[in-house]
Amino acid sequence: MSEKRSVIAFEHYREGEQRFEYFITGISTALCAYVGQTLQPQRFGYNPYTLEVFSLALIVISLIFGFKRIELGISLKLLNHHMLHLGEVRGTLLSNPQGFLNQDSGQVMTPGDIIKAINRIDKDLPTTFAKMKKAKAEILKYYKCRNLFLLVGFVGLFISKILVPYVK
Repeated sequence: MSEKRSVIAFEHYREGEQRFEYFITGISTALCAYVGQTLQPQRFGYNPYTLEVFSLALIVISLIFGFKRIELGISLKLLNHHMLHLGEVRGTLLSNPQGFLNQDSGQVMTPGDIIKAINRIDKDLPTTFAKMKKAKAEILKYYKCRNLFLLVGFVGLFISKILVPYVK
């Protein structure tokens, strides 16, 4: 029973994380569209306009990091599926060392075929695990970069709007 609860809890976590990612990316996109639409062309210099354009660029960069994070998250789910599948197949092969008929594919597995398949899986598992570890590290990097660029860009936009009355 506790295993089922942990799976349910993880599913809620994963769903919440995805919704948050989509929300942040959507809000950032909407902010870029709004600022881009209301931007009045001016000369660059030491003025609020330059800060506003620079801040908008930072938010666009944060959007790129956000999209890369979502893309990498999807790839990570595929790698996780592959890893779990390999483990399941390996477990089935180890539990039937005498050979068997695969009911799903109709393939006959002899003891020699089973040994070859297990060796192939044993070589593939560490590679898949290494790819997952690398993807997890990159996702964390994208998360931190997205948040930093979004925060600095948002603060810059805020300051650029406050500075307007003081610069003229």
